[in-house]
Formats: sequence, C-alpha cells, structure tokens
Amino acid sequence: MKALIVFLLIQTVNSHLNLLTATILELHNALNSYEITSRQLVELYLKRIDDVNHKGPELNAVIEINPDALEIAEQLDKERIKFNDKSRSLLHGIPILVKDNIATYDKLNTTCGSHALLGSKVPRDATVIDRLKRAGAIILGKTNLSEWANFRSFNVTRDGWSARGGITRSAYIKDGSTYGSSSGSAVAASIGLCAVALGTETDGSIISPSSINNVVGLKPTVGLTSRSGVIPISHNQDSIGPIARTVMDAAILLETIQGMDQRDEATLNKNAVRHCNYIQFCRGINGFHGLSLGVVRNLNYTAIPVDQLRTFNEAIHLMAKLGVKIIDPLNFESEDKLINPLNELLILEIDFKHDIELYLRELNNTNMRTLNDLIKFNDENPDKEFSQYTPDQGIWLESQNSTIIPDSPLYRQILNTNLNLSRDGGIDYLLDKHHLDALVMLSDASTTPSAMAGYPIISVPLGYLTDEVPENVVGRPYGIAFTGRAWSENILLTFADAFEKATNVRKRVIPVYAPV
Repeated sequence: MKALIVFLLIQTVNSHLNLLTATILELHNALNSYEITSRQLVELYLKRIDDVNHKGPELNAVIEINPDALEIAEQLDKERIKFNDKSRSLLHGIPILVKDNIATYDKLNTTCGSHALLGSKVPRDATVIDRLKRAGAIILGKTNLSEWANFRSFNVTRDGWSARGGITRSAYIKDGSTYGSSSGSAVAASIGLCAVALGTETDGSIISPSSINNVVGLKPTVGLTSRSGVIPISHNQDSIGPIARTVMDAAILLETIQGMDQRDEATLNKNAVRHCNYIQFCRGINGFHGLSLGVVRNLNYTAIPVDQLRTFNEAIHLMAKLGVKIIDPLNFESEDKLINPLNELLILEIDFKHDIELYLRELNNTNMRTLNDLIKFNDENPDKEFSQYTPDQGIWLESQNSTIIPDSPLYRQILNTNLNLSRDGGIDYLLDKHHLDALVMLSDASTTPSAMAGYPIISVPLGYLTDEVPENVVGRPYGIAFTGRAWSENILLTFADAFEKATNVRKRVIPVYAPV
C-alpha cells in the first residue's frame, strides 16, 4: 500500500529538468529522488518530439514512436519502488532513440527507412537493444536516416532522406543538411528529443552527422559492440555506437551496449580489450596530462572554410598548453588512396550482397530475401522509393552484378590492401613511428582511414561557421575528431572528455529550433 501511495504522489511532481542539456546522470538522480517519474519523462520527450518532428520546423528526426513506451515507463517506475529505490543501472527508466536499421522485437518497424521492409517482423531484439532493455532503458522510438544507411545510390543530392521518413533537417540551420546516415539520431540528441541515441557507421555515418549537429559521436572498434540484428552493409566495417550531448553520456551508453555475442564473430576477437567501466576514462581537463597527439594534415581539407581551419589550429594550441605533447604535422603516406578508396567500395559492395541476404533470411512477414528482391521492389515502386535526393540504386546494381566471391583469393587481396593502407601503413604506422596515443583531425575531413581499419573514432563539438562562409550555413556546427588503434576507446574518451571540458563548445549556441 505504501508503495502505491508513493507512486500516486509522484505522478503530480513537476520537473524543472532542461531536456536540451540534461545528462544521463542528472536524469538518473531526478528519477531516483522522485523529482520526476519515467512516465513523466517519456511524456516530456513525446511532447518535445511532437512540437518539432512533423510540426513546426518539421525536423523529421524521428520516424516512429514506440506505442508501448508509456506502459514500459510505468512498469520501470513500479520496479524502482518495489525494490526500495534501487535501479538496474544508470539507464533505468531513461528514454533512448535508435536508428531505424537496428532491430527491436516490439511493435516498432525496422526498415532502414525503406517501404520494402515495412511490416516485416524481426526474430529478436538486436543484441545492443537487448542489453539496453536489460539495463532498464526505454526504447522510445526509431530515428530517421539516409535510407539504407546511404548505401544505395551514387547520386545522392542530400543526406538524411528516406522514403519513410522524408528529409531530416538541422536544428541549427533553416532546412540545413544533417549529413548521414545517422542523421535522425544526431538531430534527436542535439535538440533533446531523447537522453541519448544509437547510430551505426560503416564510414562516417556516426561521426559526420554528430559533427554537423553539435553532439558527441563515437564509432567503436569493429567487434566491441555486436552487429547482430542490425541491417548490414559490411561485416568488415559496420559498427554500432552512441550519439550523445556529452562525452560522459557516450561512455555510459558504450558501457552498456559493448560485449561479446556468439551471433557476431567480430565480438569474439581474442585480442579485444574491453572495459566494464568506461566512465572512469572521463577525467576532465587533467586527462590531457602525459598524452601525446599527432595532427593529421593531408586529408580532405581543401573544402574546409578558413575560419573552421583557424579554430582547429587554435584547438591544437590549446591542447598543447594544457599538457598534450603535439606532433604537427603528420601525413598519411597513401593519402590519395585513403581519400578516394575504390577498393573500400569494392569490399562494401561484395559484403552487402552477402550480408543483407543473411539478415533478410531471418525476417518474417516479408518476401524480401535477397538483394535482387529489394532491387525489384524499388523498380516496381518508384514513386515510393526514388526521389530527387536519392534518384536511383546504382550502388545496389553494382553490388548485385559483382562476380567476386566473399573470401575468394581476389577478395582477400583487396581486403588486405585496404587493411595495410589504413592500419600498418596508416593509423598504426603513424602512432608507432611517433610514439603517439592518438591522432586528431577535423571531423569533416575524412573518416575513411578509421573506417577501413575498423578502428575507433570520436567526434566532439569544436565550433560554428561564421559570416566568412555563405549565408545559408552561418552558425552550422562542426567537430574535432580523435582516432587511434584498435580497442583504444579508453584513450579516445579521455581526449574527448578533456577537450569538451576545456572548451564547452556545445553550450555556446542554442539550436534555433529548440522547443521551449
């Protein structure tokens, strides 16, 4: 009876939490102290989504809402009381949004933004979703994305478009681009439509939208987080990671979703270095002391605005002043092949044809079983699946027509070339030669070295474009990226947290379309 009375009383409590800035720890403490209930928190997020998603600025960050979210929140509220205010984890009762290529075994669809998979039924939660649910997180809904994770057309004119979700727009720039493909997750985190979000990356799909939307994005080492239950592009490069407003929140989410999984061979790597606690590596500004950093200068900087490059240089000087040993400049020796990696695309096309079939064969309530089935569906439904933003399926046609067999000698030769370029002749080479802990670059420059290597990379807010650039992008955020060798998430979190604490960039500008 006492528990029931307490539960009824806290339904009337009004929260003064600012969802635009609220961290997981703040939400956790508010829930534990009954300043707010999980149900109330879900209601606040749903109201916030309603205000900006299909109404107002029509940001289209969220593609679908979990119809059971409020009921799940109520059950988690009751559980907290029943077990004497104890929670399962820091994520107990915390609403999370996930990209619409990550399977959830509930009433939500998992479609990669396509009508081809609408109504299909997944056999189980993706492993990362299972881990989140066990931790007490609430899957609030699915976020929009560049359809098929931006792996369908060579002629994409704008990222962040899907047939189901339409165009995802920036919360900082009117009708601004959000990059791709985890566009909805980045916008949702940037504007406080959820506590944190999940994204996926094959090459740039977490880092790029995180950079342009003023949030923290972490792509883990391939194999640190399971890809089981996630619509694939390539088992060699796909990775699942957090998108959050703070480095600490990204660390908390990573801590929850990482782990071994028999359904994903990459997670069984005997050389994997895992930490049960990633929060410990968020050490504030003092984390810079004793670390060394190499500044990569010969990536794709030609189109970078002058003021953005100037801010990047100022950031390097700041880190040196705060105790980081800086080696500047450093250059990848095979820059041309890393920036225009034709071999990377070849591997992705070969992998996709094979990997998507493995995913589709487990689905129920669908006739989609092969890449050719998907191609045929699009051809038969052009009004639904083709647009001015993604007018064709050229990548898919190349993938379907590829005659190279996975794990054939030619395939292994191409893959080994990619790995040698990005690892032994790339990231590892620079780190070993100069005795460095990590490399740093503009997030907008290139994510390809870490993508091809399968290595971790994290983006943190760095600044905003000024009136030195075209008027339609003034105020657009951009980030700074830290990358390192395999399983070095601990070091990258230390760098990122120290930089975040030293600069507080995200707090300087409130999104134009932040709901009041």
